Amino acid sequence: MIDVTADEPTLSEPTNTYKHAVYPFPLGLDPRECNGYPPTYIKNEPEHELNFFLTDASDQTQQDEGGKKKRGRIFKKMLRKEVKKNAYVKPESSLACSLAFREEISFEQLQNQVSSSPSGNNFKTKPVIIICHGAMSWRNQMILANLSAELLRCLDAHILRFDFTGNGHSKGEWSMGNFNREYEDLLTVIDFVTNSIGCQVRCVIGHSKGSASILNCASHVAKQELEDGKDVTCKCFVNLAGRYRDPEIHNPLSKFGEEQRAEMMKKGFFEITSAWGDGRIFKVTKEDLDAYKLQSVADTPKVLVHLRKDNSIRVLTVHGHQDEVVSVQNAFRFDEEIANHSLHVIKQANHNFNGIKYLDEMVEQIVTFYKSVYNEL
Repeated sequence: MIDVTADEPTLSEPTNTYKHAVYPFPLGLDPRECNGYPPTYIKNEPEHELNFFLTDASDQTQQDEGGKKKRGRIFKKMLRKEVKKNAYVKPESSLACSLAFREEISFEQLQNQVSSSPSGNNFKTKPVIIICHGAMSWRNQMILANLSAELLRCLDAHILRFDFTGNGHSKGEWSMGNFNREYEDLLTVIDFVTNSIGCQVRCVIGHSKGSASILNCASHVAKQELEDGKDVTCKCFVNLAGRYRDPEIHNPLSKFGEEQRAEMMKKGFFEITSAWGDGRIFKVTKEDLDAYKLQSVADTPKVLVHLRKDNSIRVLTVHGHQDEVVSVQNAFRFDEEIANHSLHVIKQANHNFNGIKYLDEMVEQIVTFYKSVYNEL
């Protein structure tokens, strides 16, 4: 299991250790529509999917006389289902999630997973695959929503995708340089899967910027195995069009034009328009770029330190040869440095894999890789 309760929970030293319960609330929104984002298109909609916010009950966690954690008053009320079925709750720090299941399950049943016993529970016998989106995107980006549906069809697993803080339906402010915050978001989701509903995370997939979080997670799991001697269960990580970020040579300003760089020097910020053509405008500040350089999750050479050593953790990189955002050379760099690495380049694919044009090829690669990791071929 991915241990998110260790004394040193991550390589990035996040502000939370996530030792508390994470609880789902009804989304209360159309899960396929989000203001400013392109409309969602899923070729083969999953039959069973729940959409919800995740929030934590850390401030309601208490200690009993034996030193064990017990849920506080608010959390107990949740478990007694005193929250109305269709209540629309907007916690300040909440992550929007879509969880696709192999069998039908109601929202009340999902809530009950938090306190039910694993014995005789078919839901908990299946692993979960987590999907992370990239910059200025969300969980229902065409390639990711369709990837989720196809993996559900091909693998005996549940599939969970979520919006990072400040993206999609999730709360909080968007920031260009929030790598560490996004990694903490991933840990929250892992905590929900492992500790709240009692399933195993068997694979984590990240696209573009999301790959920074999944590679940091992979390296930490490798550290648990190599240095702490732990028997880990999540050994499969997939990097989709991720960037190799070396702070010594990579200047985050280099991706912007001269006018934007001049505006940054003059005003301390500039605005960028979403590459999706949906009209969304994002503010990039000097503080964002300074934070970008300092955050360890964005420091790929340091992130890969444990993945360079021989261990049971395996990484698959899938990259488009015609990627116009992150050069395919980044994929070759990962292939050179990660000990247990597989690389697949899709010859004509761009950064977002041309929507679903190459979906079948991508799914085939991921499914074969996943089954090989767990000896299911």
